[in-house]
Amino acid sequence: MRSWGRVREFGELHAGAARDHLENMGNDNIPIGRVICDFVVLICCAVPLLIFHEFVPAYKRGFYCDDESIRYPFHDSTVSRKMLIVIGLIIPTALILLTELFRATAWERKCRDQFKSYHMRNRNVHRLIVRLYCFIGYFFVGVCFNQLMVDIAKYTIGRQRPHFMAVCQPDIGYNKCPDPELYISNYTCTGTNKKLVHESRLSFYSGHAAFSFYAAWFTALYLQARLYRPLFSRLVIPVIQFSLFGGAAYVSYTRISDYKHHWSDVLVGIIMGSSIGIFVAMYVAEVFKRREIPSSDPETLGHQAGLIRMEPRPANGEPVVTTQSHTITIQNEDGPGYSAASQRLGANSFEMSYFNHTASAH
Repeated sequence: MRSWGRVREFGELHAGAARDHLENMGNDNIPIGRVICDFVVLICCAVPLLIFHEFVPAYKRGFYCDDESIRYPFHDSTVSRKMLIVIGLIIPTALILLTELFRATAWERKCRDQFKSYHMRNRNVHRLIVRLYCFIGYFFVGVCFNQLMVDIAKYTIGRQRPHFMAVCQPDIGYNKCPDPELYISNYTCTGTNKKLVHESRLSFYSGHAAFSFYAAWFTALYLQARLYRPLFSRLVIPVIQFSLFGGAAYVSYTRISDYKHHWSDVLVGIIMGSSIGIFVAMYVAEVFKRREIPSSDPETLGHQAGLIRMEPRPANGEPVVTTQSHTITIQNEDGPGYSAASQRLGANSFEMSYFNHTASAH
């Protein structure tokens, strides 16, 4: 009776799991109000960026005329802002698009019935469109979050760039330094390029480093979550991920070599961009909670977790078991095979075998 109770309990447990699975496979209606609200939130995140760039002046910080860290020459950027925005937005968007297309057309052809169907106002919406809207939308929301944090720091701190003196050309302390210990705060920039003068006070922290590492972290975590099994080769995904981080590191290093930022500006930008990228991917987009691994995936069905791959199972589903017999003999101290090893074991003459053990009668 106890065995029959356990069997019935086991069956009820799996029946409940099956019901939950069927409920998760149901239809999902997308309210139009939620979509409109998403766009409103995205616009609200973008409006402060326009306000900062158009109406908020940067904090005017003073300087010491003998400060060598702000007397570097001006150089054009190796990676311009427009180039960074285009590359940093296009590459992640393209990778997300290709990933979802590949999943929908290659991996999910044989198990389409295990995924939810989406509807909006009694019209079918393909799951590919919903996924692209979800992941690309979260990526752009994170872009706004990241840039907002950058602008808050830049405009409130007002740290001078390494080429500040060459661009600003202040009327005091530029050509001559009358008193190295005098902190000059009442000065006027005589530089003719007003845009460069404005930008010369926005060194902390590096927006290039923050944006590039945000995009790298978000995209790398997204690929790790959504491509849950090897893609042609196990090295494809790691190579793409390391390429993203390598590109982000290159962009960051050029900001130092171009005298656009101090090394500490770049370091803080890397930390902030990485932190925001990880936060948005893990806790806002929740990429690992939305992996959507079907229970009947032919590549994952029957595999068990482990560092070493399991041997293939036979047709009856039972694991392959191989039996081997081993015999270990340790002779007594008086025998010819005595050694220091047997003394350390403290063993007398005995035999032990696996699967072929024979006990002697008393």
